[in-house]
This record gives sequence, C-alpha cells and structure tokens, in this order.
Amino acid sequence: MSILNVEHMTHGFGDRAIFEDVSFRLLNGEHIGLVGANGEGKSTFMNIITGKLMPDEGKIEWAKNVKAGYLDQHAKLEKGMTIGSVLTSAFDYLYKMEERINEIYMELAEVPEDKMQDYLDEAGTLQELLTAHDFYMIDAKVSEVARALGLLDLGLDRDVTELSGGQRTKVLLAKLLLEKPEILLLDEPTNYLDESHIAWLKRYLQEYENALILISHDIPFLNEVINIIYHMSEKKLDRYPGDYDHFKEVYEMRMAQREAAYNRQQQEIAELEDFVARNKANVATRRFMRNQSQSLISFSQKLQESISLKQRNLLSVMMNHFHHHSHFPWKEERE
Repeated sequence: MSILNVEHMTHGFGDRAIFEDVSFRLLNGEHIGLVGANGEGKSTFMNIITGKLMPDEGKIEWAKNVKAGYLDQHAKLEKGMTIGSVLTSAFDYLYKMEERINEIYMELAEVPEDKMQDYLDEAGTLQELLTAHDFYMIDAKVSEVARALGLLDLGLDRDVTELSGGQRTKVLLAKLLLEKPEILLLDEPTNYLDESHIAWLKRYLQEYENALILISHDIPFLNEVINIIYHMSEKKLDRYPGDYDHFKEVYEMRMAQREAAYNRQQQEIAELEDFVARNKANVATRRFMRNQSQSLISFSQKLQESISLKQRNLLSVMMNHFHHHSHFPWKEERE
C-alpha cells in the first residue's frame, strides 16, 4: 500500500530549479535511501514532504492516519527539560489515553445506567491500545534506547540546555525512535554517533517494520539498512530497487552507455560536417568547369559561323584534342 505519493512536483529557489516534474512513491515497509551530490535537493525534498516547504507545483499526498517522524536537528529544547522528560514525551499520546481512562472511571459514579456500557466500552478500547503499545514498559524502552545512544552516561535528569549540539541531536534521535512512527525520516542520523552507537542504530533500522526514508553520507551504513534507492540528479528523481551497491553498478552502466552514445553522435556529426564541407568545394569546382566548358562551346559555335570550311576542319581537330586531353572532374566520376 502506498503511504506517500508525490506527483509532478516542481520546485526551485529564485532562478535555480531544484526539481522538475518529479514523482515519488513510498510503500509500507520500504526502506528508501535518498542519494545524490551535495546541492541536488535531498534536504529540500525532506522539507517539502514534511510540509515545511510548499512546492511551486505538484501534489504531496499522505495516506490517512499515517504518523511521520522527522529528525529535526534544529528542534528547540528549552531550559527545564531533562533528557528523561524529552524521551518520555514520545509517549504523550499514550499518557493522554491513560488520563482519559481515569476520567471515565471517575465519571462512572454519576453516569446514567443506560450510558454505563458506552463508557465501559470506551475504557476497554483505550486499555487495549495501551497494552498493544507496551504502555507499561515505557520506562524499560526509554532506558534501552538511552543506553544504546550513550545518554544514560549523561544522566536522564540532566537539563538539556547543558548538553552540546551533538548530545542534543542524540536526544532528539532517541525520542524519534521511541515514537516509532509509520514513516521514519532520517537526515544524517549517524552524525555525532560513535561506532558502537552506529552499530546499534543499524540493527534497529534493519528490524524496523515501518517505512523509512534515509539521507546519509555513511555509505556502508546506508547500504545495510535500505532496500530502495532514489537518486537525485539533473532535477530528476530516479528509482532503483536494491541496495546502494546495486544502484551504483546499474547507474555506472547507464552512464557508460550514455557516454558511448554521445561519442558516437559526435563522431557522426563530425563526419557529416566534413562531408558537407568537401561537397561544397566539389560543387563550386564543378560549377566553374561547367561554365568554362559551356563558354568554350559557345565561342566555338560563333567562331565556326564566321570561318571557312578549311578553318572549321582545323578547329574541329583542335576541339577534339581539347576534349581528349583536358581534365574534367565530373567526367572522371561518370566514367
């Protein structure tokens, strides 16, 4: 099932076009890697599909009730927030369900008997959702992810304003992973992570059953966690099934074929230009010699009209000699 569709998108900044008539689709469970040279528009694409930028043209359509999570390294972390409070905020929607359940039980004493079953049904549905989302294991989940990304060593009670930029990014990444959205959008997630953190994140994403869109310059990491490549180049977005290594092999083959076709075209153009140039010269020469011959024949005819028979015979001999010993390029070609 398609959970994100981008159709005929065009976008640019000033006179510089970034995308021209680009289309894209994301299926449930796909792990997509966005690749391309710097400046081709990878982060711009992320900002467009998350609604931070509006495209100049085109349509962005999400499936209903789909939750997307984006690693925003510039998100605000305010004074008074702790590492622990930021991580547990990933489950705010579950805490709200718990609050509603408590409200229902408080209201049951005053609910009319004919409404009692409706309240109990609502409470039962919410309770099932809490259980399905491991609500009663939130503390264990927070500790697991915090430990994996090195945040436990900093202390979950640590105020986030005391953290470095890299440490704040780790906190935001941990919160996003705990939210477990239907679509996970990651832009350079391995920044500020050491080898052990990257190894854990790689395993986590390999087992992630939901959809993923990833931007990363860490090619070995990218290659391990994605199964579709979208390549950005020349204002286009091309889809390649498989991992990064397979994409590279197919792309290089296409570029080699494209270069060979271009070289053949250039050779044909050069040969055509040479042919035209040579034929222009030949045409000019032929025209000159033809004009000269016609002038000579015309002169001969006029001359013969004014001379004696003896002189005509002599002139005829001279003309035959001229035709047999003169060089005419067109005559040689006909022969």
